[in-house]
Amino acid sequence: MKIVKLNGVKIEPNTVAAIGFFDGVHKAHKVLLETTVNIGKQKNMKTAVITFDVHPKSVLFGLDYHYITPLEEKIVRIKEYEIDTLYLLEFTKEKASLKPEDFIARYLGNLHTLVCGFDFKFGVRGSGNVQTLKNCELFDTVVVNEITQDGYKVGSSHIRDLIQSGQVELIPTVMGRFYSIRGEVIHGDRNGRLLGYPTANISSNQYLIPKTGVYVTKTFVRNKWYQSVTSVGHNPTLNCRIDVSIETYIFDFDQKIYGETITIQFMQRLRDELKFMTVDELVKQIDKDVKQVQEYFQ
Repeated sequence: MKIVKLNGVKIEPNTVAAIGFFDGVHKAHKVLLETTVNIGKQKNMKTAVITFDVHPKSVLFGLDYHYITPLEEKIVRIKEYEIDTLYLLEFTKEKASLKPEDFIARYLGNLHTLVCGFDFKFGVRGSGNVQTLKNCELFDTVVVNEITQDGYKVGSSHIRDLIQSGQVELIPTVMGRFYSIRGEVIHGDRNGRLLGYPTANISSNQYLIPKTGVYVTKTFVRNKWYQSVTSVGHNPTLNCRIDVSIETYIFDFDQKIYGETITIQFMQRLRDELKFMTVDELVKQIDKDVKQVQEYFQ
């Protein structure tokens, strides 16, 4: 899959393209991508995805936006499909101010077919929508209808709600896989090793952080998955950090991995983060957590 920045570059003619932000690359996105690939095969045309490099809110409102799948991971997920080219639009306030017809003329003119979700919006203040695209005679527009699961629309907003409420066990039903965070192992306070449970602390970068608490997890390190237990929070018993830390105790693993990149997959939330009166109480609770995680995997 080629990656092309869509700045002054035209999309290749005879292309079928899916358009969207694709945060999470979830089950509804899967339908968009598979529809694009199927039409490409039927018409013997190139396939593409058109997406943005950052979330519009981060530019328009100056927000420190956190992602289900930051750009690097989003690209990896899209590569799993038979997509020839990913066209990357670098989002700016100037692009956000384009009228829908100007956006179409500048970026979509060469397309044969555009595939989008039923609620796709574009152009200044989201004034362009599916009907705008259908009215355009430059290309065909194929709209993917709403997909629901357990009464909820399958979408990034619902997944974000599940992550932030700690309901990570429900995420595979809408995303097709467990939620995971990838990051570099950084130096922490080394309290875990003193407690008998050495942990790997990771820099969470641009990821959306799950609700504070203790989780059943798997950790991918050095090309292998390990069972693990992960704490997300402020370490109230030992040092009460202001920022949120993510630290994982990896079972049957005792190697120095500072500076390496690992992936933590969140499978179930065990409990809230607690403040203990003594270190001994904390260690006893960690013993219980580890036992619960072992039982989960059994």
